[in-house]
Amino acid sequence: MKEKSLTIFDFDGTLYPINSYDSEQLLILSAAKERGVLFKKRGKHFIEQDQKGVYDDASFHHRYEKLVKQATSTMIDEVADILLSSIGKREKEALLRLSRISDLGILTCGTENIARAFLQKLGMDDSFSFIRGKRLVRNEEGIFHLLVDIAGPEDKALAVDSLRADYETIIAIGDGPTDIPMLEAADHGMIVAWNRQNRQYPFDTFPSLESAVLHSIDYLESNTRAPRSARR
Repeated sequence: MKEKSLTIFDFDGTLYPINSYDSEQLLILSAAKERGVLFKKRGKHFIEQDQKGVYDDASFHHRYEKLVKQATSTMIDEVADILLSSIGKREKEALLRLSRISDLGILTCGTENIARAFLQKLGMDDSFSFIRGKRLVRNEEGIFHLLVDIAGPEDKALAVDSLRADYETIIAIGDGPTDIPMLEAADHGMIVAWNRQNRQYPFDTFPSLESAVLHSIDYLESNTRAPRSARR
C-alpha cells in the first residue's frame, strides 16, 4: 500500500544557506586545522577550485576522501553547529508541521554524516525517513573512506523514480542547477533561493526554507482535498 506523500530535500544550500563555504568545504577546513602547512594549502586550493566548478563528480570524490580521511566525529559536529546557526525556530516549526502530513527524506550529493549530525542537533533526526548521499565510513585503522550512493544530479532523479512505488505524491525541494533533475522527476518541484533573486528557474522559487515548506504544506493539503480525478 502506498504512503500518501513524501517531501525530499537537497541538503547543502537547501536546509541551510551556504555562507562562504558549504558543509564539505567546512569539514575540510576543520580537518586542516590539525594538519601541517602543506595540507592546509592543499585544502585551500581544493576549495578554491571546487567553488569554480573545476571538478567532475569522480575527481571531486577522490580528492575529498583524501582530505577528510582523518577527520573526526567532533569535527563533523562542529560543522553541524555552524550550519545550525543559520536556522531559526520558524524553519524548524515549519518542518515539524510538514512531518505530520508527509514523510521526509534527503537526497544529496553531499555527505550523509554531516546531514545526520545537523538533523540531530536540530532535534529532527527521527522525522526524516532516509538520508542518501555519500557516507564517510571509518575502517579498523580509524581512517574514513567514502561510500558513494548519490554521485550526481541524475542519481537524485533515479532515486525519486525508485520511490514512486511507495508514494502517491512526491515533492522535491532544492536550491539550484544540480537539483533540476530531482525537481523534474517529482510531482512538484521547488527552489529555495535564500533571498537570492538574481536567477530564474522553471519552478516555484521561495526566499527561505520556511516559505518553501509552508507552500509544500498548502500544496499537500490542497491535493488531499481535491477529487482524485483532478490530482496530477
